[in-house]
Amino acid sequence: MKIDTRDFGVIDFDENAVYSFPDGIYGFEGVNSFVMFMHEDDGLSFVYMQAAESQTPCFLVFSPWELFPGYAPQVEEGDLAVLDVESWEDLIFLVIATVHPEDAKQLSINAKSPVALNPKSMIGRQVILMNDDYPVKYYPFDSGRKGG
Repeated sequence: MKIDTRDFGVIDFDENAVYSFPDGIYGFEGVNSFVMFMHEDDGLSFVYMQAAESQTPCFLVFSPWELFPGYAPQVEEGDLAVLDVESWEDLIFLVIATVHPEDAKQLSINAKSPVALNPKSMIGRQVILMNDDYPVKYYPFDSGRKGG
C-alpha cells in the first residue's frame, strides 16, 4: 500500500503492517489505523507512527527503554484485555515525542502514556500507566529538566 504523507511524501508499506487503534490516540480519537516506518535523516534512522489513511497525524516515536532507563510499565487489566494479552511483556511499547525544532534538548517524551502494540493481533492502544513516577513530559537530552 502507499500513502502520501505530509512530511515524507509517498511511503510504501505492507497492508499487513497496519495496527488498528479502536480508540485512536489521545487528541486523535478518530484516527484508527497507524503504520510504523523508519526514515533516515542525516545518517540517523528514526521511527515514525503514521496515520494509515490520511496525511496526518504522524508521530516521532522511540522505544522507552532507549530514553528512560529501567522503564517497567504497569498496565491496567482493562488495557491488557483490550490488547488481547495477559502480560505487558507480550506488548511492544513506544513513547511519543514532542519535537522542538529550535532546540533539540527540548525534545520531550510522554513516558506516562505510551503506545502499546500487540504484534500478534495488530491492535494498538495508548495507555495511561499506573506507575506514579513516569512523567508526561520527560526531557532525555536536557539534564536540567528530566521530568515534569
